[in-house]
Amino acid sequence: MLRTCDTCRADYDDAECDTGCPHPLIMGREDLEQKKLALSLLGKDITFAHMPEEPARHIQSVSWNGMVTISGMTGEFAPHLFREKTAGAAR
Repeated sequence: MLRTCDTCRADYDDAECDTGCPHPLIMGREDLEQKKLALSLLGKDITFAHMPEEPARHIQSVSWNGMVTISGMTGEFAPHLFREKTAGAAR
C-alpha cells in the first residue's frame, strides 16, 4: 500500500520497503520483481513459455526470493519461465 512517512514525508510502498525511515527495500530489486511476478501467477493455470501447448501446471509455493515450485515437478524455477495459459490457444 502506498504510504507517506510521518517523519520525512517520503512516499513509499510498504509492500516493498521497511516502514522505518529511510525506507530501504526489503530485498534486492531483482528478487523483489521476481517475487511480484511469481505472486501474480499464483493460482493461475500456467505453462512453460516455450511450451504453450503443454498441459496447465500450477505454482505450489513461492520462496522468499520469488523462485517457485511447480506441482508434480522437482526443483525451483524462475517465474519468468512461465506464462498464463489461455483457454483453447497458445499465447
